[in-house]
Amino acid sequence: MPAKLLRNLPTVAAICLFSISAALPAVGETAAKLVTAGPPIWATASIQNEPLLFIQEHGQATAKLLLTPSVGFRITHPDLMMSYNPDKDYIWKPGTNVVTLTVSSRIPFKTQAQMSPPKGSPNMFGEVLHSEGHFFHDLQVQASYMTAEKWAGPVPAAETEKLKNTIAKLKAKQPVSLVALGDSITAGLNASGHKDVNASPYQPPYPQLVGNTLQERSGSQVSVVNLGQSGSVSSAGLSLLGKVGQAKPDVVLIAYGMNHGEGGEEHQKKMRELLDAVRRGNPTADVVLVASMCGNPKMFPRARFESYRDALRKLEGPGVAVADVTSVWAELMKKKQFCDLSGNNVNHPNDFSHRVYAQVIVQLFGL
Repeated sequence: MPAKLLRNLPTVAAICLFSISAALPAVGETAAKLVTAGPPIWATASIQNEPLLFIQEHGQATAKLLLTPSVGFRITHPDLMMSYNPDKDYIWKPGTNVVTLTVSSRIPFKTQAQMSPPKGSPNMFGEVLHSEGHFFHDLQVQASYMTAEKWAGPVPAAETEKLKNTIAKLKAKQPVSLVALGDSITAGLNASGHKDVNASPYQPPYPQLVGNTLQERSGSQVSVVNLGQSGSVSSAGLSLLGKVGQAKPDVVLIAYGMNHGEGGEEHQKKMRELLDAVRRGNPTADVVLVASMCGNPKMFPRARFESYRDALRKLEGPGVAVADVTSVWAELMKKKQFCDLSGNNVNHPNDFSHRVYAQVIVQLFGL
């Protein structure tokens, strides 16, 4: 955890989700194609690699699924190479979204007390268990299944008018340059492919997933320049304007908020300053303002992130759209534990949640 975050505990925030595919791949299957975000949860009946962190409070450890499986339910190791065995390692009863570990299970778990350790305990931040690297990645097994249950949350709308310059280039299969500005989430913590995690399946962070997914769906060559900086706030983006211009961007992602602590109105002023500066230097570029995931609810008020999302909405217009991760995150948290979705249990997404970020953003382009 960067020192700046330690000094600004009340002002840090977070995000995460899962990937989906039209058909469940075989365990250990690899693909030569680009790693993409996959189809979003609101558009598929097949859930792939939904993370579960089992918690023991009374009796055996349990975890909850986002949706109720119908067929094809399985759980794999975090590296996606090994499957766990039903009845031997876990018990899932059809018609439910609860999974319980057996007494002899090989699946890791934590007790409720371990998730909220005493003050001064190792691997603790604020009131919760915390770690960077692959600590939580190694605890979060992956569930895949088919479901007949429908996504009940918000579905991001395509912003084909606001982002028409970029969309026109994608439809014409012309090269597209994408630049990302943001904090540690944008930089890639705790994606498994980030150097600080470096664990199988080595998934890239959400900006690269956005570029890969747009490229796969459009046939355009999409280049990505990720200027995310850990611990940063929107003023850091102002110092990076020269690098943004060098990339000659067609679209710029701006994603700050996790390390901010001001109210919505002040946040709007800061983001407007950065937005205006980016557009002055890159007048033909489209801009996507990313409304963040929320941080651990034991430490961060959800209302702060909702006020930031509402503030960003007031900045929308021709060439400027908002990717509302905040609202999708709120729906996820109705069913899932924060520790299922976070890579550090405080303010970073895991692979699943990086895919969610990417899916919300890609949806704006109507692809």
